[in-house]
Amino acid sequence: MGRSLSTAARIWAAVAVVLVLVHLTAEATGAQDLSTVSQWTLMPALAAVVVSATRTPRGRLVRWVLVALGFSWLGDLVPSLVADDLSFLVMVGFFLLAQVAYVVAFAPAVRRSVLHRRRLLVLPYAAVLVTLVVLCAPHAGSLLVPVCVYGVMLTAMAVLATGLGRVAAVGGAVFLVSDALIALEAFVPSWDLAGQGFWVMLTYTVGQGLLAAAVVRHDATEGRAPEQQPSGDDVVAPV
Repeated sequence: MGRSLSTAARIWAAVAVVLVLVHLTAEATGAQDLSTVSQWTLMPALAAVVVSATRTPRGRLVRWVLVALGFSWLGDLVPSLVADDLSFLVMVGFFLLAQVAYVVAFAPAVRRSVLHRRRLLVLPYAAVLVTLVVLCAPHAGSLLVPVCVYGVMLTAMAVLATGLGRVAAVGGAVFLVSDALIALEAFVPSWDLAGQGFWVMLTYTVGQGLLAAAVVRHDATEGRAPEQQPSGDDVVAPV
């Protein structure tokens, strides 16, 4: 990195890690109330890491990533506060807004992404999207269109994230896996993954954490306009 993390950033990073461990433990042990409440704390803690680890005035990339984390937090929080028949749609709505914010944040780096540098590597992302639509479509009903729109934006986020380097590329791919697991559980009756909630939240927190780490690194090495200069971290194939 161009500079070390501040004391505040290190503290918030430690807090975020502890909260993630608490949440994953709750998921693994079936402590539903603790799982629900601890999930509400994850994105605020991660946003605090980003805020405390980036310089002011914050550039476009950092601002839009904070917006994405804000919508992600609402996607974690609001579904548990509304009627059960609305919770899934509300979650998809807020996370769709989060993906839009991520796409806006990462778009200036498009020329460093696989879309321009290694176009063949776009194929795995497209294959995942098409496979999910094919598997989910028979049972999605009236939700098919919003789910497809969300899938396109999620895939676009993952592809554009490759423009920020290896860490962001992996983070975007892992985030894609997390939401793929949610879609499979929601729309494929035969889907039965042991510990589904644990794996969804593990990939969700790791994906979001890696994206945040990549943004902090980019801000530290590129200054106030990270989207205008190439990163020293080349793109790689998704894992």
